[in-house]
Amino acid sequence: MEIAILSARIFTGNTEQPWAEALAIRDGHIIGVGKNREILGICPDPDRVLELPGRLITPGLTDGHCHFMNFGLTFQQTDLSGLPSLSAFRERIREAAAGLKPGQWVTGRGWNHHQWAEGREPTRRDLDDLLPDNPAVMTRCCGHTICVNTPALTAAGITRDTPDPPGGRIDRDPVSGEPSGLIREEWDLMDAHIPPITAAMRRKAALDAQKEALRCGLTGLHSCETLQEWETLAELDRSGDLKLRVYHLIPPDDLEKTEALGIRPGRGTDRLWFGHVKLFADGSLGSETALMHEPYTDSPDERGIAFLTPDELRENVLNAYGRGWDVAIHAIGDRAVSNCLEAIASARKVWPGERRDRIEHVQLFRPEDLTLFRKLGVTASVQPVFVPTDWAVADKKWGPERTAASAYAWKTLWDAGIPLQFGTDTPIESFNPILGLRAAMLRQDRDGNPAGGWFPDQRLSLARSLSGYTRQAARTARREDLGMIAPGKKADLTIFAQDLSALPPEEWPETGVEAVMVGGEIVFQGETDGV
Repeated sequence: MEIAILSARIFTGNTEQPWAEALAIRDGHIIGVGKNREILGICPDPDRVLELPGRLITPGLTDGHCHFMNFGLTFQQTDLSGLPSLSAFRERIREAAAGLKPGQWVTGRGWNHHQWAEGREPTRRDLDDLLPDNPAVMTRCCGHTICVNTPALTAAGITRDTPDPPGGRIDRDPVSGEPSGLIREEWDLMDAHIPPITAAMRRKAALDAQKEALRCGLTGLHSCETLQEWETLAELDRSGDLKLRVYHLIPPDDLEKTEALGIRPGRGTDRLWFGHVKLFADGSLGSETALMHEPYTDSPDERGIAFLTPDELRENVLNAYGRGWDVAIHAIGDRAVSNCLEAIASARKVWPGERRDRIEHVQLFRPEDLTLFRKLGVTASVQPVFVPTDWAVADKKWGPERTAASAYAWKTLWDAGIPLQFGTDTPIESFNPILGLRAAMLRQDRDGNPAGGWFPDQRLSLARSLSGYTRQAARTARREDLGMIAPGKKADLTIFAQDLSALPPEEWPETGVEAVMVGGEIVFQGETDGV
């Protein structure tokens, strides 16, 4: 089948031909890019002609870091996001508790105490009166801290004598020593008692997440989840119900099981494949578990949590390399970033060769680490969409001197020659790439704060921002057939209803995707009738 798309504003991602007005597709691949007359010369009698004046078309946008199935499961939990206060948090849980049978577990996600009027984290005491007979687990928006009630602690056997788990911490009352209900970073003791997620729940989660991702204009994503989530996606792929391209990153605990199934890096199908082992070096900013060289400004005794020690991190990287896998390592604090670079550099001496390693988040780094960062060719997999909710918290916890030097410093990374890849960490933030692009270009929240942008010298252009969602996401996934609109590439396209390049980012609509095409197939169509 041949398709000619004419009269559009096309960002190609190809430095040799960055913009065009038309393109031709044959059997799911792009065969021509240029002006209308050139395309009609290549494709004089297409099966379909799409005249799309006033639309912006980009290479298919890929979310470079998310938790796809986890996001879908949030539709089956209590939504605690966007609440203005602890009181509102309690009211939302009170509503969820209505009609529950005694002993039935309650789960929720999305609370953020930095946005609450009370300005403090919840404890089990804030849940116990609402759910005296029901175990409850409420996950913070970052996914690195949970708040549980007394019945949940009892079910898990967690008492004042329970030691902190490796790489985690059980917060305790400073007077009594009893667990406060807050558990940070590692909560396997709790997970073992929460009722398991069924296959039907997983399938529904995948389809719900896919529906939202397509609505937002995504053609693909990099999902950091377990082999169990992959199995659900593989079923959808076999049945033809997986419309997105999903690049699956796996935890080290799943390596042996993955290899026993004959799965290797780069193996899979056109829509679902593998390639990186996902490791953790630290926690999160909002939970004060991001690992720092110097203490938190507002908590002088706190430097965060090392999920893995430097030696353990190196051993995990060596293990991944020895099995043929690249690594993607979560690192938010500057000490965690340093530890990652040192572990990768050390492991490559044992296992040299071409690598496409990534450090996820890189929210703060030491300027002196940039040389090694560039030398290793490691990708900074960042989330611009964090800035609207994080900038004030980062200033408070890290102080203006550190944040001015290298917090969320994407242009510094770009100028240093470090590859930038963009994602959202959904369900922490929205899949919506319009929000991510706008944050990269403005560095402001939705109300326009701070005025002029948070360290505006770190703003990026539209073209550079789009490359983080397209070309670089394809490169780290080793898909040279994706990421650009150029002859020979797969026809993965995101079609916006307006030409965003002609509007200042402040005026962009938060929704406005007209269509999504994957491999020449239209897999999402908005309410407009242009496509």
